[in-house]
Amino acid sequence: MRSLQWRMVMALGFIILVAWAISISMLLSYLSQGAGNVWDDQLHVVGDALVALLPQRWVASAVGVAADQGARTNLREILTALALNTLQLAVVGLLMSWAIRGSLRPLARISQELGRRDTFATVPLPAAEVPVEIRPLILSFNTLLGRVNTAMQAEHDFIADAAHELRTPLSAVHAHAEIALRAPTLEQKDAALRKLLQVSRRSTRLAEQLLDLARLDAGLHAPALERADLYQLAAHVIGEFSVEAGSRGVDIQLHGVACPVRCDVDEIGVLLRNLVDNALRYGREHGRIEVHCGYFVAQGERRPFLEVVDEGEGVPADKREAIFQRFYRVPGSQARGSGIGLSLVAGIAKLHHAVIETREGSHGQGFSVRVIFPHDA
Repeated sequence: MRSLQWRMVMALGFIILVAWAISISMLLSYLSQGAGNVWDDQLHVVGDALVALLPQRWVASAVGVAADQGARTNLREILTALALNTLQLAVVGLLMSWAIRGSLRPLARISQELGRRDTFATVPLPAAEVPVEIRPLILSFNTLLGRVNTAMQAEHDFIADAAHELRTPLSAVHAHAEIALRAPTLEQKDAALRKLLQVSRRSTRLAEQLLDLARLDAGLHAPALERADLYQLAAHVIGEFSVEAGSRGVDIQLHGVACPVRCDVDEIGVLLRNLVDNALRYGREHGRIEVHCGYFVAQGERRPFLEVVDEGEGVPADKREAIFQRFYRVPGSQARGSGIGLSLVAGIAKLHHAVIETREGSHGQGFSVRVIFPHDA
């Protein structure tokens, strides 16, 4: 029996059954033998023994100076009833102790097992042997262990992927630095330093994305929601890319209207930066990037959205879901990227209960990513 409640009910039932059996036995004995039956004699003996244990002045005070027999009988019956009730309560306490100790014994074994486990062991605890009243707690704890195991595995994968991704740009920084040192002319040295600066910028961007991804995976950052205008936020982010876009001859245009939503401004800023950065990497040089901000009506609801459209080669329809997985790159793509940016976009959108839609860009050329926020945002 694994139920603490049923063990206690059985203990109480046993006490009630014993009490009824004694009472019925006493009743039958009285009906068959009269007042001088065995039970009556034994109870008188118990009562007299209890009376004898009391101080004589208490007995004299209770029965009177004349030692009235009726008063002495009443005192004896009261003491006998008190003794029987005390005995019954003691038996109830012992049975309850047995029920509780027996039901909680599996918890002691689980506690010992936890004490012997390794630091990072996440094997689920056995829940079959514990009482049904405590089983939901063990199952919830096992669910928590599963989440911890998932987080630990994600951290392990992140460290492995980050080491792999950082190895290439760091090697390139080292190589270009050596070329600059050994360059025989000033022009060659400047060319090597310019390449070194480009690699350094890519490495800095990669490190920022990896840190954002680590924070997002850890789940330690709860969105600090506040009312913010997506249009103003988009204008600010576009301004950050003005120099890089100008060096590539790319025109970044902002279209839309004021669009206030409840969001985490920092996280939405990260989302927008990654969308614009992705459009710059994979878009066409001397082309155009359009950032749209506003509302559209879907299923009778007016929902705010952000959209970034480029004029690049686009993404095949069968690859559009995969590009939001971390470290995924479209096969055959010539642009350099880490495969982290769009996975960050997906994670931040999920935190804001937003939906991502992808499609071809304007006039069937390029690629468009639209982030649609809830209607009550």
